[in-house]
Amino acid sequence: MDKTEFTALYSAWFALHPFKRDRDWQDLGPVHYEAFGKENPQMMREALGQLTEEIRHFPTPSDIRNKLRSLSTGKTEQRTAGRKTSETETQATRLAEHLLGVEYDGVRVKKPNGIPMWAEEIVHRAIENKPDDCPVKVILARVGLAIAQGEG
Repeated sequence: MDKTEFTALYSAWFALHPFKRDRDWQDLGPVHYEAFGKENPQMMREALGQLTEEIRHFPTPSDIRNKLRSLSTGKTEQRTAGRKTSETETQATRLAEHLLGVEYDGVRVKKPNGIPMWAEEIVHRAIENKPDDCPVKVILARVGLAIAQGEG
């Protein structure tokens, strides 16, 4: 699927989050396209459509990967894979935020405990290999994508 067709799959999300297309899609689009550009367009459309009803934030690569898995596997497998992926991605994202000095309401993000070593290595690699002007949200998206691919 080409990039124009792929971007069109996100039209409902852009309607719900208009700033994502204008402000963030230039950075996030290539990350999402790399992760899902070879997926079946109908499965992607279904996954993104269901996610509009289930989550309030713009979908992360992990959200989309979990939904694609749930559409192609049984409920039991989905719950096990989804829980583990979500927990590891959350820990890795928090670690990246901690290392990058991100603050919420003036409080710096704490370093998470119990993050798997392989996930910690992904975070360190993502931070070390980022361009100087790389926005934090792009680093977090790359970490999420790498974790989703590592567990998939």
